[in-house]
Amino acid sequence: MLPTRCFPALFVLLSATLAHASSNVLPRPNSESLGMADANIALAAGPGAQFTNPAGMAESPPGARRWEAGAYLAVADARFSRATPASAAGAMDINARTGYPLVPYFAIAAPYTEHATFGFAVDSPHGLSTEWKDHTWDVNLGAQGSADMVKLAQLTVLRFGPTAAWRLDGGWSVGARLFAQYVEAIDENDIATLRAHGMSAGTMLGVRYRVPDFIFGAAYTTPTNTKIKGKQDNIHPAATTLVPGDIHTRYLLPDRLQVGMALRLRPDLWWEMDFDWIGWSYYDELRIYQADGSVISPAKAQRHYTDTLSLRTGIKWEHSERLTLHAGFGYDPSPVPERDATPTASFLRKSRIAFGGRYRLDRGQQLDFAYQFIYGHKRRIDATDQDLFGSTDTHLFEGTYETRAHVLGLSYSAQF
Repeated sequence: MLPTRCFPALFVLLSATLAHASSNVLPRPNSESLGMADANIALAAGPGAQFTNPAGMAESPPGARRWEAGAYLAVADARFSRATPASAAGAMDINARTGYPLVPYFAIAAPYTEHATFGFAVDSPHGLSTEWKDHTWDVNLGAQGSADMVKLAQLTVLRFGPTAAWRLDGGWSVGARLFAQYVEAIDENDIATLRAHGMSAGTMLGVRYRVPDFIFGAAYTTPTNTKIKGKQDNIHPAATTLVPGDIHTRYLLPDRLQVGMALRLRPDLWWEMDFDWIGWSYYDELRIYQADGSVISPAKAQRHYTDTLSLRTGIKWEHSERLTLHAGFGYDPSPVPERDATPTASFLRKSRIAFGGRYRLDRGQQLDFAYQFIYGHKRRIDATDQDLFGSTDTHLFEGTYETRAHVLGLSYSAQF
């Protein structure tokens, strides 16, 4: 494996699985966001706002330095059905190996003056991990038998960096987060093994307006273009165009704009509606270069993704002085056209139902909890470029896909 014995590898224990969110976008990390199905771009405040809207970090009492840490654990399943045999694989109804991803996060915020607050945060906004059972994707190699085209695929994205937020006059606040980004990608199957990683940087900008019964929030995250380098080995003799040794590519992650409004329906109840735009058309290719300069499977390098607009809504109920409850619903369309569908990427529409709460302990301590159910709606794939083996259409990826995930989030925050 690549030398990843460093802080990013230790922090991200497991990236998320196929069933999470739209394409490889993960739920926002802290428990309030998870419990509102990410419908809190306006309501987000305190250290955890750095993951959602950095302007919300300005809503911290002067001198009240806080930190927040937590994780969410998921149980995720993907199912595939093939009605007729394809290449060397038979007709089947099969589940991928059940995933148990654990995604931790950390944030800290410290007011510097009455108007300025500074913070630092670590999170994992994108991720993917799929592992399919043996012989699900067997390609016929003639006299050389058969081999699985797909087994294990993982993407880990870790972002960490400082945040600054300013409280302006008239109810306005603004914020900015600068982050370094670590990307690691792994693809293991019977044809070859590829591993690569790299670093890049990006920015998140936020704005927030608050009056007693209304809050407006918006946040924009820049796209990132990460050059990742690594190795290719364990090449099958039938893969005559693959070259062992160094590989490199650029991994593109899209920009994101989320806008939301929250209304106070009664003194103890807020309702929020959000629109979440993701510029997936930026991810227009995955061109992997080998040691001799050639491109792996050039016929499959192009991507034809479309931008998406997700809808989210949620409520925040201050049930008592100590207990606040959340609930939310979200819908994520798929950016992936049929021609780009592959079992190593998430291409299903998703519906998300969530609930959670916050319990205030003594001395400024808080315990948050949340649950979210993510359903990947059934989708039938009848033709895709991604199951080509050389110039041969294997038809292996044609069939019906469905995913489900149960996500539990826990977090703790306190003053220091």
